[in-house]
Amino acid sequence: MPPTRTPAPSSSGSFEYRLQRTPVGVVMLDLARRITAVNAVAGRLLRLKGTDPIGADILAFHPPASRAKVRWLIDAAENATDGTAGMVVTTPMGSLVAKVTTLGDQGFCMMFHALGELPMGDAEPAERPHLLKLPVLRGGATELVEIADIVCLTAQGHYAEALTRAGTHLCPLALAELEKRVDPLTFVRVHRRHLVNLRHVRAAERVDGRWTLALSAGQGARIPVGRDKVELVRRLLAV
Repeated sequence: MPPTRTPAPSSSGSFEYRLQRTPVGVVMLDLARRITAVNAVAGRLLRLKGTDPIGADILAFHPPASRAKVRWLIDAAENATDGTAGMVVTTPMGSLVAKVTTLGDQGFCMMFHALGELPMGDAEPAERPHLLKLPVLRGGATELVEIADIVCLTAQGHYAEALTRAGTHLCPLALAELEKRVDPLTFVRVHRRHLVNLRHVRAAERVDGRWTLALSAGQGARIPVGRDKVELVRRLLAV
């Protein structure tokens, strides 16, 4: 009888290997979004050592700038048809991929792992459809704004600030993500921090060798044009 061979261990570069090795943090929340249980990985990622998180609001363990995003994530899961939602959030340990699922009247389960821990190999990500509306945070709720009404999108850390004729609003999506989800023929990255809807550009001006775009909202807000984007902008606006 031939000897039985033991399968060779997975290559450290394979997706299966990384899947098994990726530490996943788990936090259980009640309906009031207070922590009821937390595993060791979550405790390490959220730096809970020396504290008793049970009964505490989950938002207390995130930086102030990230709390609106975490609140939006839980709200999104609560209102989703399948009861799940996910996004990238910032913690004291860096950026995390977070997912939330509802547990009926038991509350919520939040799971997360460090960004970059789980690469997908050579698989090409599926192209995501263009956004029809933009989610913005206002008064603790998520509102949807028509994409055509967006004048400019500006990077604000892991979020984006959306400018409309009605004012500015915080969007829970990063500018890099938004750039992939809007029509590239209308929205142009004219600067590393600004994505402009060219339909709302009122004027293009050159002062002291630097180009700026005057917008139709924000009291005539002016957006700088990056040096590497000048030719593209001039070509698109015929100036």
